[in-house]
Amino acid sequence: MVVMANHCLDIHNRTKCSGSRYQCILWIWSAVVCLCIVSRCVAAGDLKSSVSIDPEGDSYVRFGDNLTIYCIAGPNYNRSHLKITHSGKELSTIPVNDTTIMYTETPKEHVRNKIYYCKNKETNQNVVKTVIVASPPKNVLDFKCISLNFEVLNCSWTSPDFIIFTKYKLTQVIRNNAKLLPCIPTQLEKTLLRYCYWNTTSHPRYRQQDEKLDFILEAHNEFGNNTQNFTINHYSIVKPDPPMNLTNLTVTPHRVLLRWQLPININDFLHEGVDHKIEYQIAKIDDKKYFRVVNTSGLLPKVSNSKYVYMFNLTLPYAHMLYGVRVYIKPKAAKSDEFWSEFSSVVFYTSSERPRRPPEMIAGAFDQNQFQGRRLLFVYWKQLEEYEEAGANFTYKIIVYRETSAPRTYWPDKNKSLGYLNLQDESMEALHVEVQSYNEQGSSENSSYLYIPPEKETRSLRLTLFTKLAYENGTYELSWAGIRNIDNYTLFWCHHNTTNICSGRINFTVLNPDINKHIINLPRDYRYQFAISANKGSGTSGMVWAKCDISKDGIAMFEIPIRFIDHDAPGTTSVKLKWSMDCTLKEGIINGYNITYCPVIGTSVHCDNTFGSLAPYIINNPKQMEVTVTGLRPYTTYQFTMALNTIYGLKIIENTTVRITTLEYAPTKPMNVKITKVNITSLDISWDPPQHLNGHISKIKYVIYNYGTKIQEIKYEDNKEDKYSARSRRHVVLDKLHPFTNYSFSLKACNEGIDACSEPTDPVFVRTKIGPPSKLKILQYDDNRLSWAPPEFPGGTVDLYQVRILKDAVYETILNISETNIKVKFCEGGLQNETYQVRAVNFDEAQYHGALTDSSQVILDEVNEVKVLAHFGDWSNESVVYCTGRDNLFLLFIIMGIIAFVGMCCAILKTYKKIKKMGDIKPEFPKGLFVPEKDMTKYPFTGLYPSEKDEKPMSDAILLLPNTKSTVSSPEIKNTDNNCGSSDHTDSTVLSDASHGPIERQSSTSDDGSQSSLRLVVEPRKDDDTNIADQEEATSSNSDSSSSSNNSPYFGDNSFKKNMVTGYVQPVVSPGTGYVQTVPTPLKAVPQKPVVQPTTSSYVMAGLPPPIFSVDGGTTQSQPPSGYVRAEDIQARSALQFPKLGPSVFGSESLPTMPFLPTPTKPGADSSYIQLQSLDSLPSHKPNVRNTVPLKPPASSGYVSPGDAVINKHLNNIISGTQPDESAILDPTMSPDAYCRFSWSTDPANDNLHSILASSPTTNPSKN
Repeated sequence: MVVMANHCLDIHNRTKCSGSRYQCILWIWSAVVCLCIVSRCVAAGDLKSSVSIDPEGDSYVRFGDNLTIYCIAGPNYNRSHLKITHSGKELSTIPVNDTTIMYTETPKEHVRNKIYYCKNKETNQNVVKTVIVASPPKNVLDFKCISLNFEVLNCSWTSPDFIIFTKYKLTQVIRNNAKLLPCIPTQLEKTLLRYCYWNTTSHPRYRQQDEKLDFILEAHNEFGNNTQNFTINHYSIVKPDPPMNLTNLTVTPHRVLLRWQLPININDFLHEGVDHKIEYQIAKIDDKKYFRVVNTSGLLPKVSNSKYVYMFNLTLPYAHMLYGVRVYIKPKAAKSDEFWSEFSSVVFYTSSERPRRPPEMIAGAFDQNQFQGRRLLFVYWKQLEEYEEAGANFTYKIIVYRETSAPRTYWPDKNKSLGYLNLQDESMEALHVEVQSYNEQGSSENSSYLYIPPEKETRSLRLTLFTKLAYENGTYELSWAGIRNIDNYTLFWCHHNTTNICSGRINFTVLNPDINKHIINLPRDYRYQFAISANKGSGTSGMVWAKCDISKDGIAMFEIPIRFIDHDAPGTTSVKLKWSMDCTLKEGIINGYNITYCPVIGTSVHCDNTFGSLAPYIINNPKQMEVTVTGLRPYTTYQFTMALNTIYGLKIIENTTVRITTLEYAPTKPMNVKITKVNITSLDISWDPPQHLNGHISKIKYVIYNYGTKIQEIKYEDNKEDKYSARSRRHVVLDKLHPFTNYSFSLKACNEGIDACSEPTDPVFVRTKIGPPSKLKILQYDDNRLSWAPPEFPGGTVDLYQVRILKDAVYETILNISETNIKVKFCEGGLQNETYQVRAVNFDEAQYHGALTDSSQVILDEVNEVKVLAHFGDWSNESVVYCTGRDNLFLLFIIMGIIAFVGMCCAILKTYKKIKKMGDIKPEFPKGLFVPEKDMTKYPFTGLYPSEKDEKPMSDAILLLPNTKSTVSSPEIKNTDNNCGSSDHTDSTVLSDASHGPIERQSSTSDDGSQSSLRLVVEPRKDDDTNIADQEEATSSNSDSSSSSNNSPYFGDNSFKKNMVTGYVQPVVSPGTGYVQTVPTPLKAVPQKPVVQPTTSSYVMAGLPPPIFSVDGGTTQSQPPSGYVRAEDIQARSALQFPKLGPSVFGSESLPTMPFLPTPTKPGADSSYIQLQSLDSLPSHKPNVRNTVPLKPPASSGYVSPGDAVINKHLNNIISGTQPDESAILDPTMSPDAYCRFSWSTDPANDNLHSILASSPTTNPSKN
């Protein structure tokens, strides 16, 4: 192997192993494995050659033949080295030659795997020989077949040859000895059972119609073959399916008619018929495994639709009971019960009927008690069995007959019991009670009766000393003091309860009058209580319950002869008990009393074993009726139980117990006090509650003391959220401690309810860690020396002090000193102030950071590496030293600030008054346009005065659009340098209501070359109906459309007043200013300087600030104000820009296409008037209705202009559409805005302005 390894290494170094080191290792291990296998083979060959056996392998021996085994020694060995063993025993052998021995025997039984060993004693080599002793196949003894409802045929058998495996083959033979394909049976796992099966789809298939089945069973094993023939009656091996369609056709109280059918295959193939088995069970009466069998021997089928139908009338014992009926079938040829089919079942209730009998009653079956001269009665009867109720809603009907009142019917309380009636507040007189059974079908035919005599007649018959002795086997010995001259006794019993009321079934029996003892045996599964009555004639004592209940043979007593009647107020460690006897027993029955007691767990009845066992109090005097139990624990509930020491032994009285809780007391002191997590200002302290709280946990509090001074209380409410139990460990964090301070903690547990505390725990000493010193309080100045007191709580050794000096809140200096004072020079260098602060500093380089203790109850934190820590205290309050150099300068700044504030207030007040004064300036109208305030009421045109609302006038261009109702602000108008400006309020005035459409106005031109200065477009008037509709539409339009004339920024019908004398229209003149009022401008305009004009000027202001007239008649203006026009200075209006139409020059070419007036005739050179033509030249603008009534001639002057006739005529021409005889002549001194605002005519005869007013939606027609 070493050579191979070296060779492999050489190869590795050369070529083959150079690619993989692991390949070389694999070659080495392969060589090792090969060598091991070879060595094993050689060794085995050597061992095998030491011994051999003949014949080799397993030997099969036929039972009865001889078994021969030869054991042969190998080379170098002889027969003396050989032996043959079986089950560890050496067998007797016969030598054959020097190297061979022989063993022979005749097996006496069939054996499976009998082991023999041929062994070489020198080499311990064994050769194993397995011998099997068996016989040829034996006959099968349990071959059987079963057919499941003619659907599956199963044939099975058990192989009798368990020693050697036997092969089987089952072949079915049909007519003419024809054989079907054989079946190789299946062996059931781990059993000797073999089986073959056929069904309607197998090959070969199940032959359902054959009456007989023939089979050949062939068996074969190592020793031979065996063949058996079996013939089976086919109809005798069929197990049918359950009957079909089992139903109950009719149900009466005691009968039911059943109907069912046979399964289909049984009906078709089983011609011999079937047997039936019918059984039923009564619910709540029969055991679940018990069924009552019905005789069906005479049951015959009926054929319906080629099917066998069976009907059976079953008689049943009880009405209104739940029954379960089962029906089975089996072929008549079948002999075994295994061929009964599974059952078909039906469950039903029989119908109801009246109860057949009343309950049983007997003399004395009542219990009575007296209360305040009245009787409380319990009347008993023996209830019917449930199967006798015979209907739903079963109960009892009781009729009570009284001597002084009419009969009254009662019903028992089903929630309590149906076995008695409780009559309360009955008189002492006699009663007759009649009881019937009752259900939903009615009452029973008969009744039971009970006579209850008057109460005074029962007294002489009442029994005493009725005693019950209970034995363990269910035997009760009853005894009582007998009464002479009576007819009999009635003994009652029922299941035991503590109220002496039989809530279940009551039983009774009659006893002879000459006995005073009775023994009765009852089932021991229940405890029973007993009562007895004495009867004589119609008189009876009623039921008297047994008072004394004594038992034998170790069974606890059920009724007690004694009871705890009272106990004094308990103390903290003692309780006084008292008891009494409820009956008188014979002398010698009771020898004494044993009182056992134990503390209980919570409200349970189980003893708390942690208190240990407590010795009972033994009282040997049977006449002693009280005892004081001492040695108890405070605030502990004890359960005391009485036992009787009787002649039959010690008898425990189960329900003679009393539970008493001792009074509270101071708790014991807390335990296992521990202190952990010691820090600079806090630590954790924990402890276990006292061993004995001696009070309720909610009243327990803990008090922590430091050197005997209380520092903290921990109440139950403080730990309530933590859900502390009585045994939970408490944890408290003590904070707000002082650093590096000694503490000595102790604890007390206190009961707040009784104000009592435990003894304090042993004090635990601990010192907190080093921390920052407390804040220094007072700084003192004396002779250029700053001093202070040491900190109240040093928190350590106070290693140094730090002094911070801040000069003028800018320059800071910190000094470190070890003393409590320092010499300083105040206010050096012309300072304003100096601020001083001091703090103390501790350095921590001690082990455990200064924490210290001498107690094992304190656990200090481990410190792996000691580092120097610095703890700085808080700076003291600032101490400011004010220097005198800058004090006056600071005061000067304050005075100057006050003076500046006062001056500012005065300036604001003066400005406010000036603004208010300027707002009170009123405009003045030029001569001829002023209307006195007293005449203002003559004119209905109020629209000249601007609305208080912030409204924007509608643009001319927008008004020119059809159906336009929205208001658009006019663009800003620029002033020209030729002292001729256009007003930004030159929009056309609508002369009629909104429904008549807008009047278009073109930009004004000068007299020199313009062809028209004003173009008016008037929409034709509509009829009255249309006007009304338009008025409604205008009223409902959007508020932004400004359709209402009252809120319109343009002149409306109310903007002018008609003189009632002349019929002419005069403008409304502001009574305050004397000017004609017009709309305010909605646009921002370039501020204009006021212009001084002569008082005789004929300019008309249109919505701008009024002109200023000089006294000497001259005017002063640097620029003509917007809104004033001179005839000689008429210029084109500035361009307008509409938001929706885009920017454009407002001219005739830029407006929407509208019919225009004919070009007016130019005035002559000597004329100072401008001709205006009528709108009648436009056919589309002719009004539908014209007012032909002329206005009244003028009666006086004082109207819009000096040429009021011309204005009136021009207005009439425009409105009426009449061609003027001559061109309208305008006053050149009039402003063109006045034309737009007022519109006049030179012909007073044609002035029909009143018709416009009549059609205005805002003018009342009745006032025209």
